Amino acid sequence: MKKSDNSEIELKEQDCCSQEEAFTRKTVRSEDEKHYIEGRLNRIAGQIRGVNKMIDDDRYCEDVLIQLSAIDSAIRSVSFYIMERHLKGCIASEIKAGNDEAADELMTLLRRFTR
Repeated sequence: MKKSDNSEIELKEQDCCSQEEAFTRKTVRSEDEKHYIEGRLNRIAGQIRGVNKMIDDDRYCEDVLIQLSAIDSAIRSVSFYIMERHLKGCIASEIKAGNDEAADELMTLLRRFTR
């Protein structure tokens, strides 16, 4: 089933981060969500292969830069999608459970993400 709009993928209670061991954390994702993210990443990988071919073909710098800008935009888009899921699922659940350290984790992540 193809999902073209990320708002169609419902966030469920199991779509949350968990810590199994001291240093092992996981995020359980639905098959629809995995399919959506993997599709986006595969398109990005295809764009990168295209830029490699452009370099091999000695394409004009502006054309290459336009494609690199599109790749950057696509990466940011999928990053924001995952960030939104993390906030609405993992972080919200942790804060509701009384884990105030989740806010610190979020701030650290935001600092790293906005560099």
